[in-house]
Amino acid sequence: MTHPNPPDPPRPEPTRRSVWTTKEKIVRIIWSTLGRAVWALIPAARPGLIRLFGGDCGPGCVIARKVDILIPWNIHLGSGVRVSDGVILYALGPITIGDDTLIERDAHLCAGTHDMTDSRFPLVKPPIRVGNRCLIGADAYLGPEVVLGDDCRVWPRASVYRPYPAGARLRGNPAKPIEETQADGGAAS
Repeated sequence: MTHPNPPDPPRPEPTRRSVWTTKEKIVRIIWSTLGRAVWALIPAARPGLIRLFGGDCGPGCVIARKVDILIPWNIHLGSGVRVSDGVILYALGPITIGDDTLIERDAHLCAGTHDMTDSRFPLVKPPIRVGNRCLIGADAYLGPEVVLGDDCRVWPRASVYRPYPAGARLRGNPAKPIEETQADGGAAS
């Protein structure tokens, strides 16, 4: 007996190509081996290492030992930026942090994703930009294409997926602006 609807032949896998040049691959290996060793052993060298690998780091930056930076040439830190232990700067695309901004413990800034509408799932590297005098709370998440204006506050564990203007106070997942009232002493409502 013949099968009325024979199964479709297997479809070939989509062609996948690396988004990294050979030079970038070599620099990433050097960063993840030699660069990480110097990072751990010589705290004063951290801003210089970011610069050496093509990023920007303004004066007065303090970067903790256990900060994970994937692609240092995509990091742009203003002056007086403080980055706490456990922070992940997943800089597939550019991450720009304004002056006097604090990124608290275990925050994750993710400037990379995949195009889920394409069967090849190509890597896309949209930027993240954080303004001056911002506070990114502990364990907060900022996704690709997030732009925060100056003086924004992201509460601990908030997840930000879109741009917000200067002065925004954000909490929740997904993060939403909160209103602060003066009548009850500044408590959030």
